[in-house]
Amino acid sequence: MSAMKRFSYCIVGLTLFGLSGSCGKDGEDPFAGIDKVAKELAKQCGLACPGDKDTEGVEIKGVLEGNASISGVAKVDAFFASVNNFRGAADGVSAGIEAQLKLIKADFGIAANADLATELKAKVTANVEGSLVIDYQPPVCAVEASATLEAKARCEGEVNPGSVMVECKGACEIEAGAELKCDASAELQCTFTGPTVDCQGECSGSCEATVEVAAKCDGTCRGTCSGNCSAYSDSGATQCAGACEGMCKGSCEAKAMAGVKCMGTCKGECKLSGPEAKCEGSAHAECKAKAEAKIMCKGKCEGEVTPPSASVECEASAKAEAKINVQCTPPRLAASYRLKAGVDAMAQANFEAGIKTLISVRLPALTAAIKRGQSVGTAGEDLVLAAESAVKTSVNAAVKGNLGVRASFGLACAAGELPKVEMAVADSAERLNDNLTAGIKVTTALGM
Repeated sequence: MSAMKRFSYCIVGLTLFGLSGSCGKDGEDPFAGIDKVAKELAKQCGLACPGDKDTEGVEIKGVLEGNASISGVAKVDAFFASVNNFRGAADGVSAGIEAQLKLIKADFGIAANADLATELKAKVTANVEGSLVIDYQPPVCAVEASATLEAKARCEGEVNPGSVMVECKGACEIEAGAELKCDASAELQCTFTGPTVDCQGECSGSCEATVEVAAKCDGTCRGTCSGNCSAYSDSGATQCAGACEGMCKGSCEAKAMAGVKCMGTCKGECKLSGPEAKCEGSAHAECKAKAEAKIMCKGKCEGEVTPPSASVECEASAKAEAKINVQCTPPRLAASYRLKAGVDAMAQANFEAGIKTLISVRLPALTAAIKRGQSVGTAGEDLVLAAESAVKTSVNAAVKGNLGVRASFGLACAAGELPKVEMAVADSAERLNDNLTAGIKVTTALGM
């Protein structure tokens, strides 16, 4: 007898036994109302739920064991796949944060079992006169609209995504060559990058501007200083070339990774925004939503993404995938400090080497991982809530509908696995939260 004919006989037999796959009350076996003979026949037909054994005596794995193929219904199994994707992403980010914290300990000669934040703060106190000031531009995180739309299309069983846009609460990148304009709910923002850029906006890096009328300079004053100057460029001590405690006339160079208003030459990145912004030749252009507004986006969205309407299972999955697949660009950082006098020269040299690596390598990677980890963490929370409410309600309603035996059986299996989603997420979520807390503790200790 062919496999297809044998399966057809099984289906007829199960139908005669009245297998409907209807769910019991919350917490009960989804198959409580099905005759044991029917359940055994279902197994012979190759239909088995997680926890059951197949015809070869092998136990079927469930969501706790990383199995997403629970129901055989694409949009429901896509939800379970997102649970597994969350676990992989959370564990990956956790490992990345943990690795950076271990490397920072090694850089500063801190014991592996010591509290890093406390010891790092002690190192700074021992070697720095006053404070260590870290200036930085926060990590920028974005998700591709196309990736979110494709995830939704796969879940719904669509050939293509259909819509080419998602709702973006934040900023949306505009494609190169596109007409550079935004709708009324957003403003145009252009970013120019180079060794030096003529800037009339916000500069991240250092801004040097001509000061024709004496003014306060929060940086290096080159010219005349009406008060004390920390360094001079001439032997007559008339031309300031350092920090000016009074009023500066000549040129002022201010450094700030987080961005300062600049009306001169920017060494780094210059941002212009507003209706008067001209983006021709810019490295990056985007529409930035005003206040709490949402804008339609087909590029990268820096902010919260809402995919087009979908079934509750696919909506939960698409939203989770957007938060899981977010990519964060490491920030640029700068540190300013003055070393203490009278400290052991070797110890101080090791401290300075550690600081340089911390600023150029460790903290950029750590802060980007923390930012991504926070996004991934909310995806786990959303999946647990969806499993307990929207997805559960949808699956239960579908099971009670007019379905074929295979679909009814598979959805009943899914109904039995949904309560386990929280347990599946828990270990990875807890590990991620612990590492996020440890990472944030370090950045806070450094005054970031």
